[in-house]
Amino acid sequence: MNSSGLFKELIRHEFRNKGSWRKQSRNRLPRSWRLVYFSLFLIAAFVISLYFALHNQLELTRLWYVTLGLPYMIIFMGVGSLRREWENDTYGWWLTLPYPRMWLISAKWVATILQTIVVILLLFVVGSLYALFISSTIQPYTFADAASFVIAGFNWFVVIIAFTPFVIALGLLTVSTKFSTWRPISPILWIVLMGGGSVFYWSSDQGIYKQFDHAYAGQWLPFTWHFPVAVLISWLAAYAIIRLNAYLLEKKLSI
Repeated sequence: MNSSGLFKELIRHEFRNKGSWRKQSRNRLPRSWRLVYFSLFLIAAFVISLYFALHNQLELTRLWYVTLGLPYMIIFMGVGSLRREWENDTYGWWLTLPYPRMWLISAKWVATILQTIVVILLLFVVGSLYALFISSTIQPYTFADAASFVIAGFNWFVVIIAFTPFVIALGLLTVSTKFSTWRPISPILWIVLMGGGSVFYWSSDQGIYKQFDHAYAGQWLPFTWHFPVAVLISWLAAYAIIRLNAYLLEKKLSI
């Protein structure tokens, strides 16, 4: 198998990884019950939103507000993809695989990005189908309302996906520094991640929140030229951070 094929196998392995088996073994709540609780939550959300829709008090585009915590979830996905090697006590095996450290950390990075995209696509499809259901069965909602909902969600998820590589790279770096001689930097990175996310929300209310208001709905990709420039800079920074991760795992590891 060539180098490209080997790297794809690493990505496939990371993508299928089920997380920390030690945490799962300590979890006394069976997986079936967790599925039941999650299903009950979805049913409750469906019933509540349907109630407001029947009373014409539901603005469809604002349903996307329930996904505002998604960027923080992505942070923890990035952190967990590397931290589980230490939680499972498999870091020694992982680090001694006959591949460059850049490959090892990049595989986790790419796999977590792909996992994020899958989650976002599922949310987008489910949300869009629900909006179509409301618009086709309840008056006075129309297909134009459903279209505005789809466009608003598309714009929002484009923003999330665009900056996901940078966010995940930073999440990986918080773990790499924790288990390296750069350990004192790890708490600072946590502050940057969590605090920076809060600043992003508060400072971008005119660019993000307004997409969920009916008055601004229906505009595909309503971004200025600053957006692609910021995305490009974040991708370059993400690549630099991944290389820094590889350097720490190669030269500065402290176990």
